[in-house]
Amino acid sequence: MSSSEAPGTPQAPKTNRGHNSVSSTIRALVWPVYVPSFLLSVGQGILIPVLPGFAKQEMAAAIGMIGVVIAARHIGMLIFDVPAGILVTRLGLRRTMLAGVVLFGVAAIWAGLSPNITSLIIARLLTGVSFALWSISRHTYIAAVVPIEVRGRTLSLFGGISRIATILGPLLGGILAEYVGIKVPFFAQAIVAVLTLTVVLSTTKDMVEPARSKAHNNVFAELGTVMNRHRRDFATAGVAAVTLQFIRAGREFIIPVWGGELGLGEAKIGYIATASFAIDSMLFPIVGYSMDKWGRKSTGIPAFIVLSLAIALIPLTGSFGALLAVGLLAGLGNGLSSGFVLIMGTDLSPKENPGEFLGVWRLISDTGGASGPIAIGGIAQVVTLGVASLATAGVGVFGTLMLIFVVRETITRTSKRVVTQPSRKKN
Repeated sequence: MSSSEAPGTPQAPKTNRGHNSVSSTIRALVWPVYVPSFLLSVGQGILIPVLPGFAKQEMAAAIGMIGVVIAARHIGMLIFDVPAGILVTRLGLRRTMLAGVVLFGVAAIWAGLSPNITSLIIARLLTGVSFALWSISRHTYIAAVVPIEVRGRTLSLFGGISRIATILGPLLGGILAEYVGIKVPFFAQAIVAVLTLTVVLSTTKDMVEPARSKAHNNVFAELGTVMNRHRRDFATAGVAAVTLQFIRAGREFIIPVWGGELGLGEAKIGYIATASFAIDSMLFPIVGYSMDKWGRKSTGIPAFIVLSLAIALIPLTGSFGALLAVGLLAGLGNGLSSGFVLIMGTDLSPKENPGEFLGVWRLISDTGGASGPIAIGGIAQVVTLGVASLATAGVGVFGTLMLIFVVRETITRTSKRVVTQPSRKKN
């Protein structure tokens, strides 16, 4: 068997008389996308039930500052999304992926050793930079090798796998924090980064690169062209993506903080997050089929509605059981959005040099994740956390209306495009 056929080597999806095979596409994504994304999602989830308590207990942070700590990762992504897209085009996918994984591990150790809130925020910003590098390189690879006809099923599977991993993360993080030590989850996250780095190094030596046009010297002119050419997509679908990321970040912020207000420990908050992500991860087969059969909005609209309703109900809970029930409803809503932002961006991305487009797309969509915890924390500090929950739900309602009346269905816009396979290039 040749090296290019060795197990674990990424292969471009094969076609059969013009029909793209779901199974062959999934096999092509196992090692470059599914496995490392599973590991990093475990690592990311470890800190979901831990970070608010760590900032509060170790650094006496007020609720508004806790919001800044949680938002810092999103802000780091926001700052580095566009540079990451440029680096993908200039340096290639593999180098960018490796840089992202290494920085993820460094940031985890830094955060765990942080002596004050400023150091913790900087470490979380670096985590965001690492996620920008990893996410844009992964997203560019997906845009290059996944045909539109099977994109809903293959990428909703990706979302489902990431969600399954996030079930394990909060459970592990909550247990480690409560029974071993509040700093231990940070070092567990670094161990996950080392495992991911091992996988990426050993399985991406011959990675498929996206088609590239001749490189331009003027980066700013290049980005300006991308933004102008796709301005309608950014102003419609991009805004809907912002609102979805906002309410997703709100879910991650409000549920743990509200649990703390109810007097629940890190372990119980971790159980709620785990159960929520368990429901979240069960829906991807239905979501993927629906997206490919009836369009992206067929699950996107219900996702916005259910997730917004769940967030609005959080202030009405007063016990572990009630918050758990709302967490399950939020998991249902988020599960219906499995892969939504990823798929919409991939549908709209150009075939040549998709990195710049996806960098801008992620910059726009990550604005929601970055602004969510800060806005929610600020409202909670000035008024109440209950009011902040209702305001977050209101953002979700706005996103629902955008998706229904303004955003076009991407599968109908792109399904007539000729799908070509990218050429294989070695870095």
